[in-house]
Amino acid sequence: MPPDPRFAWHPEPELIGITDEATSRPPLERLGADAWRTALDYLYDEALRRAIGEPAGYEELRRLFFGPSGRPAPAPEAPQPSAEVLREFTRRLAPHQLNAWHPRSLSYFTPPPLWLSIVGELLAQVTQQGVDVWHAGPSGAFVEEEVIRWLCDLVGFGQEAFGLLTSGGVMANFLALAVVRDVHLARLLELSAAPRGRALEGVRVYASDQAHFSIARALDGLGFPRDTLHVVESDEAFRLRGAAVAEAVRTDRRAGLRPLAIAAVAGSTNTGSVDRLGEIADVADREGLWLHVDAAYGAAACLSERDGARVPDLERADSITIDPHKWFFQAYDIGGLLVRRRADLLATFHSSPEYYRGALPADEPDPASEPLNFYQLGMEGTRRWRALKLWLSWKHLGTQGLGHLVEQTNDLAAYLTRRCADSDDFEVTPPEPELSVVCFRHIPRGASAGGNDANALDRHQDALQGALEASGDGWLSTTRLRGRTWLRAGIVNYLTTEADVDRLLDTFRELARDLPAPASGSGSATTG
Repeated sequence: MPPDPRFAWHPEPELIGITDEATSRPPLERLGADAWRTALDYLYDEALRRAIGEPAGYEELRRLFFGPSGRPAPAPEAPQPSAEVLREFTRRLAPHQLNAWHPRSLSYFTPPPLWLSIVGELLAQVTQQGVDVWHAGPSGAFVEEEVIRWLCDLVGFGQEAFGLLTSGGVMANFLALAVVRDVHLARLLELSAAPRGRALEGVRVYASDQAHFSIARALDGLGFPRDTLHVVESDEAFRLRGAAVAEAVRTDRRAGLRPLAIAAVAGSTNTGSVDRLGEIADVADREGLWLHVDAAYGAAACLSERDGARVPDLERADSITIDPHKWFFQAYDIGGLLVRRRADLLATFHSSPEYYRGALPADEPDPASEPLNFYQLGMEGTRRWRALKLWLSWKHLGTQGLGHLVEQTNDLAAYLTRRCADSDDFEVTPPEPELSVVCFRHIPRGASAGGNDANALDRHQDALQGALEASGDGWLSTTRLRGRTWLRAGIVNYLTTEADVDRLLDTFRELARDLPAPASGSGSATTG
């Protein structure tokens, strides 16, 4: 049968009007083969060659991509063959990526995704399920429900717990604090409706100086005054301790303020530190506070029988943020929020638009009784089928296999820490990594880590990071700890080996020889 004449205006009409299998299946198979070949060409020609594409600089790459104008081109008017579009990806885009697959790419919790996760993304997009109202993605809703159950079991939540998948930790933290406002604050104030306006004044939420920026952003977006967040200093290992929170609560109560919640962290972005959740949960229980744990990164440690004890007491939280696109090795994007009581999500987000029939009643929180409509449990209406990729790859590796990858990256972090501690030109903090983040600094011979050399050493770390990025031989970030700049390796790359760690340190030494010696000065260090 000839291609559908309605699409004759396109050079490949059989890729648009696809209803006749005999006509369109062979071209679709060729397109799939071409696309997969393009992906593998990127993997082996670019991603495993350099940790970041070249040129690495923003202005230079912008000129290369957009051309002399430096501005985006107009939208294309005429259609093009798919082969030409894929060639443009290979030519214009593939050489210029931050390459998570490179074994010395140790960046912002960006792992190389598992291949079954990538396949899950493909199948999710082909099926085009909207996991918001049950009828728009019937089995998709069940897959998300099952994955949420697996995650709840992983952190020790009981059968009344539930949750939903999100774009990432920022949205999950936002939803968690919305529940804190509409459920817990309403309970404390003995209100029949969700508190708004002046009812949000005089409230305090406690978090450490290592908490993710999204905690403050969420409080601001939810209408709380700017002084709502009470930042409590972390200890020498960058962990929030129960005694420090208890003292902050006592101080605020004496001032006539209303303590509301604690936002603890299990696996901070800066250092991988894990707040002392048991101590903090004791304070929350004693003071009647909601305990939210941002375990976007660290909850994955529970996949490992060996290392799960590094993140204890998660089951004592009221809500938990978890990000499978970090240490579960998933393709972007997939985060999640878990709550100890599923009814709290309905109480916060329930609505019944007239065009969504069969909506779950506000007083019926059991999805076994009525169709499960995820739009009633969070902010989003249209929702991608994020669960499928995690469902497929978890089945492919099992909890044991995922746990092995977590252990492997923890072992590499310990190895990097030992190598730095045993050297005379690197220092590391904290002395032992709690998870798989290592913060370290290069100290050139003759330089001092303190005194007048401190700012110069800060600039030296930034220069080293920039030189490594330009070389393409590795990639990691810098961060600020206690006012100083450190190189930061976030090791969630299961392709990294001990030899890669050794090469990374040797590369830093070689790059340092070509940099100006750190000189004392009064200039302020740049922030990584």
